[in-house]
Amino acid sequence: MQLENCDLAAISLGVVILQGGPGTGKTFLLEKMKRTADESGSLCLSVTGFRDEREIPFSSVEQLVHDPGVPDAVKSAVWRLIRQARTGGPDTTVPVRLVHDLASALVAAAGRTRIVVLVDDAQHMDPSSQSCLLYLARRVHTYGIAMVLACPRVFGDGTGDHLEFAALPGARLVEAANLPVEGVRSLLEGKVGADAARGLAAPVHRISGGNPALTTALVRDLAPSAAARTGTNVPVGDGFRTTYLAGLVRHPSLARTVQAWAVLGDDATAARAARLLERRPGEIEQHLSDLERAGLLGAGRFRHPTLPNTVLGAVGAELPALHRKAATLLLAEGAPALTVARQLVAADERPDPSQARLLQHAGKQLLVGGHVDRAIACLRLAGRADLGDEERGKALAALIGALCYVNPLAATEEVDRLLAAARAGHVDRRSLQLLVAWFLWFGWRDHAREVMTRLVASVGPPQGPEGVRGLNALIGCLWPDLLNEPSIRGYFREAGDVPALVPPDAREPAPEGADNDATGARSTPAVTDPRRFWGLDLAAVTEVLQKGELTRADRLCEEQRRRAPVAGLPARQAFFAGLRAHIRWNLGDLRTAVACAASALALLPDHSWGVTVGLPLSALIAAYTLMGVPHHAAGYLERPVPDEMWDSAFGPLYRVARGSYLLETGRPREALNDFAACAPRGEAQHVDLLGPLGWRAHAAEAYLALGEPDQARGMAFAELAQDDRPTDARGRALQILATVDEPALRRARLEEAEHTLRKAGSRLSLAKVLARLSRADLEEGRTHAARTRHNEALHLADECGAPHRSLRSASSLDGHADPAEPIHPDVDHRRTSPGPDSAATDTTATGSLTEAEWRVASLAATGRSNRQIASRLFITVSTVEQHLTRVYRKLAVRRRGDLSLLLGLQTQE
Repeated sequence: MQLENCDLAAISLGVVILQGGPGTGKTFLLEKMKRTADESGSLCLSVTGFRDEREIPFSSVEQLVHDPGVPDAVKSAVWRLIRQARTGGPDTTVPVRLVHDLASALVAAAGRTRIVVLVDDAQHMDPSSQSCLLYLARRVHTYGIAMVLACPRVFGDGTGDHLEFAALPGARLVEAANLPVEGVRSLLEGKVGADAARGLAAPVHRISGGNPALTTALVRDLAPSAAARTGTNVPVGDGFRTTYLAGLVRHPSLARTVQAWAVLGDDATAARAARLLERRPGEIEQHLSDLERAGLLGAGRFRHPTLPNTVLGAVGAELPALHRKAATLLLAEGAPALTVARQLVAADERPDPSQARLLQHAGKQLLVGGHVDRAIACLRLAGRADLGDEERGKALAALIGALCYVNPLAATEEVDRLLAAARAGHVDRRSLQLLVAWFLWFGWRDHAREVMTRLVASVGPPQGPEGVRGLNALIGCLWPDLLNEPSIRGYFREAGDVPALVPPDAREPAPEGADNDATGARSTPAVTDPRRFWGLDLAAVTEVLQKGELTRADRLCEEQRRRAPVAGLPARQAFFAGLRAHIRWNLGDLRTAVACAASALALLPDHSWGVTVGLPLSALIAAYTLMGVPHHAAGYLERPVPDEMWDSAFGPLYRVARGSYLLETGRPREALNDFAACAPRGEAQHVDLLGPLGWRAHAAEAYLALGEPDQARGMAFAELAQDDRPTDARGRALQILATVDEPALRRARLEEAEHTLRKAGSRLSLAKVLARLSRADLEEGRTHAARTRHNEALHLADECGAPHRSLRSASSLDGHADPAEPIHPDVDHRRTSPGPDSAATDTTATGSLTEAEWRVASLAATGRSNRQIASRLFITVSTVEQHLTRVYRKLAVRRRGDLSLLLGLQTQE
């Protein structure tokens, strides 16, 4: 029988059993039948069974007297039944005579008007009422009485007596079916309109399963929302969730199955749910089938991700016990550690030692997958177990490591506890290394020295070369002076061959002219991971950087950064983003350097960076300075940094970046002080783990800006003496020598710089050298070579994000350089720095010139007169004028002075 005509058919028949799952509309249909009966003049008697009234005799039949229009004879018969039941005691049998009197009264009333008896939740009627109505139901065909009983399809609550109604001759079974998609669309049209209903019908049906109650609640939640207007989304509100729970209240057996399904989550099966509830598997399978038919589940899963938590939230005090029991049965099955750990964490009860070990194992797996929050929950719970001192220390160290993935500062409380355990001698080597890393990260050097001393004295050297690499690189990054202490130097030398990381003693005086109160140590970066992040991952990148292989280091750094998702490991991602920003800055890729450094600071707040905050800040300061927007760099210079940073590897990086800013803004003496402070002052000179710092070349540029060429030459030669590998610093030192040496050596110096910078991959410095060589070529009449180098220089500058005027300032080194003029922060330099689009236009325009036109334009841009150009090129003045006319038209300029800007050449003095 169909849902829509069930009400009319039921009224014309004898006994109808209306079956359906929770929310399938049984109560709605009964109410509709009642309205139809009232409208037709029939006498409608309504009864509802209540689970908590099953022990009260005739509690359901008593409801008959409250319906309007009930004859007095029927009321009297009901009250006699109730009085007899209540005065006779719980075991008293009600005389059949009194039941017959009630039936007779109803039959008599049926002679005057048709009677319809509607029973909702028939499965919950008390036995006395069931017997009474069953007595009547056997006679309804004879006397024209219609009876409709609504009940669920399953009978797992010990309340199956109402099945006797279905066994009566002529009784009909009717299924309360769910709404099809078209039915959902019709319901939606009245709320959100036809257009939105067409787009929402399918997703609403998918979430509600067509269950009438759930569909109605979902539509009610949907109507006032933006989704109702756009038809693109289906929000699930409190109304839907409440209706879902309410539908299960009157179906306790189904509710228990749904609760078990929510507890087991993705690991739910009928067999597991049966063991969890201690029921027969066949019974659970039947429940699941009925839940699917009712639309409360779909394909064995909840139809919306918010529903499991909704169900679990309604379980109450029994929930932890269910999770604990689920963990036990899953463990007995041999389920994976992650599956069992999820149940233990949900139970939130102190685990035993074996469960603690399982939780630690699951935590490690979750860390590998980037699920740090879940890993932290597992490790916190494991730490609550009753463990021995050493095991407790390992559990605590594992928790600290996981917290450091998210934010190292969040582990402060746990670090204090682990330090206390270390002082009591209850931690292993790896835990001590973790403490050293954490204390050095935040500049707590007294604690770091204390723990390192314990590590040296009580545990012995790291096992194998990997332990040496990671710990040595870490200390060299965060506090290289610690490596100067004899016991610690001996510790690493005893552990293995590490001469590249701890070279022999060496001293180098500060450069002449620098303030002696500025100090700094040179060193390297460290990566934040208790196992690899603060060790091997760092060493892997820095070892490549030491070789000057920036491109390879960039690839390796990006691989390390992509090893885990950003959302799961923000601290790790932040550090590697900052490290890559440093590398891209050295390669001259200013835009990528800015993007990486900015994302690093966005992932981790400044105060959580500890001494490593100098890594992203130095990249931003240096990159913005080179991009011609020093006022942006000034904003990052105002951000506070910890005092301990200056003695870490990041102090020199920051000083070089700040010195470059000061030099660009016309303060060469202050810049020189910053560059000079990078000179090593410790007992040992440590390897530049982040690659050559190049502070001597920077100092040479500052000396040149101060008008001290001899000092500039000395610092340039000092830079060349450091290493013969192709590096950016070596290329810049060669540019300085090309400026201060006699003109006869200029081209050789510049060509050597070009060769060096090409091999180093330093594109911005290469662009500046090419601009100078282009000028030299033009001076010598080699216009084709000049034009080729000039265009390549512009192209490289565009790629790097540097303004073209930086190339003109580079070419000015060929003459007598004037002191740099201050660039005031309040000037918007973005207006004088061509963007990518304008730069591309300029390059394209100059490329449209013929060889003869470009030769004339280049000489005109240097300030030569038409007669001088004609004499130089052996052409007439008239030919020069014709070429210039075409150049002005192609380049869209009106005067000779504009050519210098477009061609990137310095005007002749």
